[in-house]
Amino acid sequence: MTNLPHANNDEANVPPYTLPNPLITDAGVPVADVAAWRERRAEILTHFAIAVYGRTPAVAPRMQWSVHSHEAHALDGSAERREVRLSFPDVVDGPAMNLLIYLPHNRRGSVPLFLGLNFLGNHTIDADRGITLAEAWMPDRPQIGYVAHRATDASRGVDAESWQVPMILARGYGLATLYYGDLDPDFDDGFQNGVHPLFYQPGQQRPAADQWGAIGAWAWGLSRVLDYLETDPAIDARRVALIGHSRLGKAALWAGAQDERFALVISNNSGCGGAALLRRILRGRETRIKKKKDPRVCG
Repeated sequence: MTNLPHANNDEANVPPYTLPNPLITDAGVPVADVAAWRERRAEILTHFAIAVYGRTPAVAPRMQWSVHSHEAHALDGSAERREVRLSFPDVVDGPAMNLLIYLPHNRRGSVPLFLGLNFLGNHTIDADRGITLAEAWMPDRPQIGYVAHRATDASRGVDAESWQVPMILARGYGLATLYYGDLDPDFDDGFQNGVHPLFYQPGQQRPAADQWGAIGAWAWGLSRVLDYLETDPAIDARRVALIGHSRLGKAALWAGAQDERFALVISNNSGCGGAALLRRILRGRETRIKKKKDPRVCG
């Protein structure tokens, strides 16, 4: 982490800054209609890809899915719970995404759904013991049940307060989540342990300078989940809202910006490189740049 000196917490000390006008093209032409906006939108996405998140691969490998577990009367009968494994059959021993889905039990027709990545494993969003305990690499946090980089039963439900599963279901919404480490585990091994190698050319060992980093991979995974959700008649895939906190808030924003199939993005505390104004330089949080594997990833 690089800390810029003299973090500013005083609005009076915010230096003068000018924000670029999103409705003026790189050539200086005002955006006056929908067609012009489509061109401007592409320019803005290109700037973010080059300067912030890296370029996302244009073509995704073939994906398949299988239902790992299903419970029609989960959470005391209030919900249907599914666990779905998304994998890439053309890659031997390749990565897989383990998706947890809760749907209201007494639903009528397809339901809108919240989709978000989680930091600690699917089993932490609720104390429901029917959720499969995550087997992926985890940060060591013995105080909440992570020992030797593995989850234990003690970690079940430790993040339930953040997810509020019963409240979401009671309001008629579904919820889907997966552990962000299924896409790119949160330690530096040179981009060998996640989805990045799926796209390496012969002889390539890590993403090129203009290619995606960790946040780009997490965002890409959200779009792959939506590919699956579109096949599920119980879910209204036209009304899927992305949610995310901190770095995963950045991932939600980047996924929603690139993939217009998402209906809504709710990003919480995405900070530097996310929704915060970098040029404003207010509060220590906005003046810090955290490097996770790659300088394109911050906050």
